[in-house]
This record gives sequence, structure tokens and C-alpha cells, in this order.
Amino acid sequence: MISTKRLLILAVIIMVPVVMVFLRSSQIQIVDGASYVNQALALQVNTYKENPPRGTIFDRNGNVLAVSQQTYLLRIDARYISTTETINAAIKGIAPVLGRPETEVRKKIDAVVADSKRQTPTMSAMIYSGIQPEVELKLSQVFTRLILLNGVKVESVWSRVYPQGALAGSTIGFTTVVDPYGLAGIEGYYNRELTPYVGARTVREPYDLMVVTRTVPASNLVLAINANLQSYVEKRLVQGVAEYKANGGTIIVMETRTGAILASASTPGYDPNTALASVNTEAGKRLRDPGVADLYDPGSVIKLLTTAAGLDAGKITTRSTYMDNGAYIVGGRIIRNSDLAGHGRVDILYYLQHSLNVVAAQIAADIGPEEFYRRFKLFGIGGKSGVDVQGEPAGLMRTPLDASWSKLDMAENSFGQSLSATPLQVLNAINAIANDGVLLQPYYVEQWQQPDGQVVVKRPVMVQRVISAESAHQLKLIVAQATRSATPQAIPKGYTAAGKTGTATWYLRGIPQKTTIVTYVGWLPAQQPLITILTKFDQPLTDQFAAKTALPVFHDVAERVAQLMGIPPDAILNQEGK
Repeated sequence: MISTKRLLILAVIIMVPVVMVFLRSSQIQIVDGASYVNQALALQVNTYKENPPRGTIFDRNGNVLAVSQQTYLLRIDARYISTTETINAAIKGIAPVLGRPETEVRKKIDAVVADSKRQTPTMSAMIYSGIQPEVELKLSQVFTRLILLNGVKVESVWSRVYPQGALAGSTIGFTTVVDPYGLAGIEGYYNRELTPYVGARTVREPYDLMVVTRTVPASNLVLAINANLQSYVEKRLVQGVAEYKANGGTIIVMETRTGAILASASTPGYDPNTALASVNTEAGKRLRDPGVADLYDPGSVIKLLTTAAGLDAGKITTRSTYMDNGAYIVGGRIIRNSDLAGHGRVDILYYLQHSLNVVAAQIAADIGPEEFYRRFKLFGIGGKSGVDVQGEPAGLMRTPLDASWSKLDMAENSFGQSLSATPLQVLNAINAIANDGVLLQPYYVEQWQQPDGQVVVKRPVMVQRVISAESAHQLKLIVAQATRSATPQAIPKGYTAAGKTGTATWYLRGIPQKTTIVTYVGWLPAQQPLITILTKFDQPLTDQFAAKTALPVFHDVAERVAQLMGIPPDAILNQEGK
């Protein structure tokens, strides 16, 4: 018979593992139960993200300017591709399929591997993008054969494509490659509208749908730009730059009554398809739209604003006269006309016909500093136009509130010197005269479709009234008369038009240069304008004045716009039949 002591020992031997099993079971089921449940669920639950494309950009006639195209990109995971053997294998697999030199592939892989060894890696692991589906299939087969699937990954992405190439490129802008994000132009300004909200499905395999996050599609944008007109304007600009041996130029066409931009071209421009690759190079400094982003002194086109301010303030009338002695002293400096001559007693028409600096400075003095700068600010000078494209700076203009301001500033401002604005800001200011005295907010995007399907149509935005409709009417009459008599070559046959030349000196590191910047801004028809156009050339070598450079280009562009827009001829209003 077993003794009591032995039975007790046997019971302990049996109970210890039972108790341990019980305690461990309790810990698993009670203490750590939730954690194990979550781990089990994690093995069963998968989340599948949607992959919607970025919104499409169209011109006003439905031509595609920017669209998303499904392609693939190639990434290197340096944790698996780091030895000489694996790097060589990857190179041998990638190079022939992509048709790239082995030296190029090696350079890219070596850069990623070296970067991965830093404490804080600085570069992307992507080595190629824009890979087509048929190539992706071949790559996958190669990587499977070489057992490189963990180290080389081919991912499906939406890449941004610009089917029209460089057409309106600097206006449209460009994006990053992965999860495209707008970096410039319209792509940058409307990035939120163009970017979809990425939804997802969370599923407990195989069939239990748990959570759905709704995908919100991106908006498609329709621009006011007319691709046919844009193409013509770009070609005419390139032709003008070559003909006048200019350093660059800009042409912008605006719808007078709305502020819509129908065409906008600048040179040098760029092709958004290749822009991203040059961001960190010397060429990357030119990835902007000079028409929107570059400030310059516009010259005598600003005399239209000075005259408008004088008329509306009641300081002058269309019959006012001024004595032009060829020199006007202000602030200890002499203001002279561009021809260095004096013209005697002249009226407002003569002053505009001959673009007299001396008279403009006298008109500004009669208006007075407070009223002069108040009016110029109403025209938007010294500020931003509010255009819907990324990269617009504020204009520059000293006022009496600035410690460095002097009366010489106002005299020079009266004819467009010692102040700076972008070509678009200059065009928009003068468009206010053509638009019966109302300043508008210019815009590129005409409409867009919201996620709920509702189409939002852009309405003209009236910023403010700058001058009265009567003052605008009087000025349009006298500018049209000055154009007919002084620069009739600006007027397309069968139409009336009005405008003003501008020739400005420019400075390099504070030193005045021998070349000039020339501008012509005008509208058509003269009394009931439908279009307003700016043409500008930088440092033309063939002639330093706008009448021989910017003006002929204005004529050609105005003529083409009239044809494309179906503007009926109004020569009956033009007494000289031009």
C-alpha cells in the first residue's frame, strides 16, 4: 500500500503541470486574449486600396492637355539587393528588358544602395518610371527566374502625361511621379481639385467585407485656353523672338468682359513631360511661366493708366493741353522724352500719339501723390492679379509711405519706369480701361466637375471699379484715334483697334543696359472690346522700340483671334478704313 507521503508527492507531480497549463490558458484567454484575437484577425484581414487617377485637364474645346495613364515604376530594396552578386544579377535582368545600358542601371542601383547605408536616407528607391504593361510582365518573369522578387519591385502607378507636349506647358505645370502632386502652374494651384481621395476596402478573408472607405474621384478641369489659338500664339512668338533677335517674350490673350485667358505663351517655355527630370539642374531655374511669374518695368503702356487717373480724378479732360519743353525737372533730375525733343504746346491726343514722358510726368504732378497711387493700386499695380495659377508674385511700386520714395518716383511711374509688374498684371490693369473701367480677376480654369458630379462654371469676378464708365469711354475714343493716326499698322484690316506701345530700359546689377524691353497692349474692337492682348519682347536687337517689334505681332495675333472667335468686322466705325 502506497504511503500518504508518496501519494502527496505524486499528487504534487500531477498537479504542477495542470496548474501551469491552467495559468497559461488563463493568461492567453483572459489577460492576453484581446491581443491574440487581434493577431489572428490580422492574419485574416487585408486592406485593398483603390487607385483612382488624377483629374484630366482639357482646353475649352475638349482637347486633352493633361491626363493620367497607368504605368509601372521599378524600385530597388537595398536590404535584398546589396551584395555584388545580387546587384550584378539585377543589372543583367533589368538592362536588356528596358533597353538601357548596363552602366546606367548600375549607377542607379549603386546610388540607392549607397544612400540606404546612411543614417537618414535622402533619396527615393525608384530607379525607373513610365514602364509600359508589356515590359512590366517581362520584368516580373525575369525577377522570378532570378529569385529577385524581394529586392526588385514593379509597382502599378498613375503617371502624368501631357499629350500636346510643350503646348501651354508652362501654364499647365507638372507633377511628381508617384502619387502625382502638382508642383507648378495649374497643376499646382488646383492640386486639391485634381487629386482624388484614395478609398479602401477592408476584408476578413475570404468573403467578409468589414469596412469600406469611399473613393472620391478627382475633378476634371476645363481651361478657357483655346488650343488652336494657343498653338498659333506660340509659333508667332517663337517667330518674333527669332526675327527680332530677342532674348525671350510673352503673348497673352484675354477675353475683355470676363478676364478669361484664351492663350498665354512665353519663351523660354518647357515641356511638362520632361520637366521633373530637370528640377534640380540649371534648366530647372526656367521651370516657370514668365508671363505670370516675371516682374519687369513695362514702360509707356502705363501712360494709359496715368491718363485714366487724370481723367477720372477731374484733373484733365480730353481737351487739356501741356507745354512740352523737352525737359521736366523733378527731384533734381531731368525727365526727357524718348526722342529727346520738345514738342511745344500739345493736347492729350498728341501726347498719346508721340508718347511724351514730359507730359505724363506733368499729369501725375497735377493728380498729386495721394490720388495718383490710390488710382494705381486700384488698377492692381503693386499687388497680385489673383490669377488661378501657381507662382504669381506681387508687383513692386514705392509709394509716399516708403521712406525711400521721392517725387522722382511718381514722375517715372507715370510712364512705366521704377515700378514692376508681371505681363499678366499689366494686361489686366489695362483691360480695366477696355472693360468700361472695371478691374476683373483673370483666370485660366473655366469650369470643373465636383465629386458629386455637379459642374461648376467660373463666373467673371469683378474686383473693383477703377474709373467711371464715362471716363473709360472717353479714353477709349482718344486712344483709338491716336492708334489710327500714329500706329495704324497695329489694326487688322476690317476692324478697329486701340492700344499703346511701351519701351522700357532695364538694369543689370544696377547698371542701365543698351537694349530695351518692349510691350504693346491693345484691344479689339476699339469701342466695344471683346479681346485684350499683350505682346512683349525682351532685349530685341533689331530695334529698340515697340512700334517695330511688339506692335506687328499684336496685329497678327489680333487678326487670328478675330477669325477664331468669329468677331464681325467693324471697319464702318473706322473712318480711315483700316
